[in-house]
Amino acid sequence: MEIGGTIWTVAGGVAAVTVLALAMRRRGGDGKKEKGESAPIYTSGVFSLIRKSPREVVLARAPELEAVRSTVSSKPGAANATPEQYRDEWLRVAELCINNVERGDKEGIQTYRYAVPEKCRTTCGRFSGDAYVTREQIHHEARLIPPFHLGCGCEIAPREAGGAGGWSPIFPVNGRYDTPDWRTVVRL
Repeated sequence: MEIGGTIWTVAGGVAAVTVLALAMRRRGGDGKKEKGESAPIYTSGVFSLIRKSPREVVLARAPELEAVRSTVSSKPGAANATPEQYRDEWLRVAELCINNVERGDKEGIQTYRYAVPEKCRTTCGRFSGDAYVTREQIHHEARLIPPFHLGCGCEIAPREAGGAGGWSPIFPVNGRYDTPDWRTVVRL
């Protein structure tokens, strides 16, 4: 009987130490926070999830200026600006969308909607209306973060629960999300 009691005492002690260590880690009690680290930690029961910013992946997807020049020069009727202006606009929209996702991570937002301007209704129509995407989808496929093409003015923003309208999820088709080819050009 004494051995059984000892086992339960040891098991209880191990469980208490584990719970204490997890609590300190969640609260930042280990004092090892790196400078500039802002990845939010979400907890659900005993599980924690750290969200990494999509910044690197989205900016790495930015087309090179030479590729933009080639694309814009091959579509003179569609383009109304210089290649530099198209590239600058791509980076501006990307930065805006990245900031929206990063801010949403800090606020615990899990669902995002798309704002599709009139000029992109033909190219990005599948993202208009009540279309939404989850943070988990964005985590696995950063291509779901605009801009989608040259001159794209689409934005991604938090989708509030209980808002007007319905919900239409964006689903992959044959394992891939159907996003426009970045070489599509719309007027700025």
